[in-house]
Amino acid sequence: MASKKNLKKDINYLVDEVIGTCMMHEALNQKKTGDQMDKIILDMMEFREKMLDKVNNPNIEGDEKKALKKYYKDLYTELLDKVNGVFEKLEVTTE
Repeated sequence: MASKKNLKKDINYLVDEVIGTCMMHEALNQKKTGDQMDKIILDMMEFREKMLDKVNNPNIEGDEKKALKKYYKDLYTELLDKVNGVFEKLEVTTE
């Protein structure tokens, strides 16, 4: 993890990818998955705001440098886990 700036870019990019994929699925399968996709989109928008808030306002204790590095690494892991989980859910939903 190089910087907060790159983490913010990754958050925005990955969340936008999920939202774009949901919108594409919604357009292709409007009757089947419309409500589910809307819920996922709203969830991801809330998730983005929470993640950006966590990046801007780190809550750390102990040794500043090591704790801060671990904090941002954990945020990145949380981001990847959430995005992977949503894509897995989308895969099951569209089959």
